[in-house]
Amino acid sequence: MNFFDNLKKISRVHGYLILIIVLFAVGTFLRLYNFQNRLIFGPEQAISLITASSYLDKFSLLGEVNLQRTTSTGLNPFHGAYFNYFLVPFIILFKFNPLPITYFFLFLNLFTAYLFFRVSNKLFGKLIAVFALIYFLFSSKMIHHSLFIWNLNFLPLLGILVLWIFANLYKNRQKIIYPFWLGVIGGIGFGLQYLFLPFIIFIFTLSILLSKKKIQSIIAFVVGIIIGGLSMVIFDLRHDFYYTRTLWQYFIDSINNKVNGGIHYYDFMYLLPYLFLIYATVTTVLYKIWKPLCLIPLAIFVFINLNSPQINYQNSTGVAPGITLKALESTSAIIADDNPPQKYNVVTLWDFDTRAHTLRYFLTNYHKRSPQGVEEYKNIDVLYAFAPEDYNIDIPNVYELNQFFPYKITELSSNTAGYRLYKLTK
Repeated sequence: MNFFDNLKKISRVHGYLILIIVLFAVGTFLRLYNFQNRLIFGPEQAISLITASSYLDKFSLLGEVNLQRTTSTGLNPFHGAYFNYFLVPFIILFKFNPLPITYFFLFLNLFTAYLFFRVSNKLFGKLIAVFALIYFLFSSKMIHHSLFIWNLNFLPLLGILVLWIFANLYKNRQKIIYPFWLGVIGGIGFGLQYLFLPFIIFIFTLSILLSKKKIQSIIAFVVGIIIGGLSMVIFDLRHDFYYTRTLWQYFIDSINNKVNGGIHYYDFMYLLPYLFLIYATVTTVLYKIWKPLCLIPLAIFVFINLNSPQINYQNSTGVAPGITLKALESTSAIIADDNPPQKYNVVTLWDFDTRAHTLRYFLTNYHKRSPQGVEEYKNIDVLYAFAPEDYNIDIPNVYELNQFFPYKITELSSNTAGYRLYKLTK
């Protein structure tokens, strides 16, 4: 038997496995290539790590604040604390360095793809599983979300787990353990994203309809959801139902169009695996009609997604141009080396996060030089402003600068092309 005969035999026997390995290899490359420059470290990532880091000094039942959603009464809802608890061991292990922590989220994304493939294969067969895997691995959204730390990056995994549990409940309708686990996932999902609530209502209704032990299943689901959202439940009971009141007010404000914060695709990322399964089912139908037909939707999908604005193989797409992890670390080091007084603060001037959570994280945890609070910009001695080079620092047009104005301007050296670091004093 010659080489080509051996190759054909291997392909015939192990072709499917080889295809899966190749797909994961390519998917990993698309995420891992130039990772340090593509990594996204913005306000959301800094707030998550700041919140988790604060638990090292003082335990809390509160997760991070949701700055994107504010009630008409000025209150911000908080996320559940489980995600931030999850970050604490990584913060300790990697000594506050966001880079290796972000690598974990790349691994999480690939692990979710692997679990998605296994569940799809088990429930729908090899053909749908491989097509669904292609759509997952080459999705611009999935590639994008593998590049940063975020609580919502767990949502696709929860959606897949719900599918698997329902498949088991369908086959074992007497067991109440499955409604319990669905409740746990519901509680965790709600803590991650409040718009998980419609999905909770759906899975609760469907689980009760499928179960042959209705009352026990309802109890099991409720117990599960309490466990899944335990930090929120305890906080509510101890603090006059803050979560409940705030979310109810936000709901009323939403009805009356009095809220800020819109709805985006990432609010419903738990549904993306189901969307990929729909794509895979349509592709499978085309494959069965005539095999080459399946290449049309696959090629279109891959082409559109790999050329999406969400993907840039050289730079980060989630923050202002040039604002990399290294740039933020370097700038915080320059500020620390300037030996700021105790009463100082920082401001960044390229996006909505003018309160500079990114710099705060490094100054506090890398350099042990904590700025004043996020609202304390008036009674300070020095204000460091990190701004694009075309920003007119002489004319303050944000709250933080206005509070400190008038000020004297000194420009410090900056290692970030296109940006300037100013030291503002009285």
